[in-house]
Amino acid sequence: MVQVPFVWRPATPADVCVLAAIYRDGALRLGPLAYTPEQSRAWAAFAEDEPGFRDYVLQADTWIAERVGDARALGFCGASRGGDACEIHSLYVTPLMTRRGIGAAMLRRTLQRVEHEGATRFAAWVTPFSKPVFLAAGFQLAQTVNAPFAGVMFERYRVERG
Repeated sequence: MVQVPFVWRPATPADVCVLAAIYRDGALRLGPLAYTPEQSRAWAAFAEDEPGFRDYVLQADTWIAERVGDARALGFCGASRGGDACEIHSLYVTPLMTRRGIGAAMLRRTLQRVEHEGATRFAAWVTPFSKPVFLAAGFQLAQTVNAPFAGVMFERYRVERG
């Protein structure tokens, strides 16, 4: 795995379109590796819901990894806290940069930040793509469910730590 250095900064409203493109690209390029064409299209369609996607990014404490030197977004990770509990809402890496440790590094930095703020319990709903990253970070599989997203059934995994 090649480590890619990046700058880590909070997302702003001006970043939402770029993050939507990363999300959509991930669904369309990586989705077919684990999902049906219908599931991949349903997953990608959320990026087109401008108000919904904006809330998804900005209502969580979302941070962006930018490539050192050119400030190109490599990915993003969002979390929210309530008391000592933290929910990871997003963990996306641009498809051309996957398998280089970026997702794991973003998750690690997010967990460190919220632990510093008092979080001791962590959870997330994950996909087949992010599940290995979370398990490697000490999360355990708590639940597997089949549930609709955008009118299409998906298998999702609940992971927890702490």
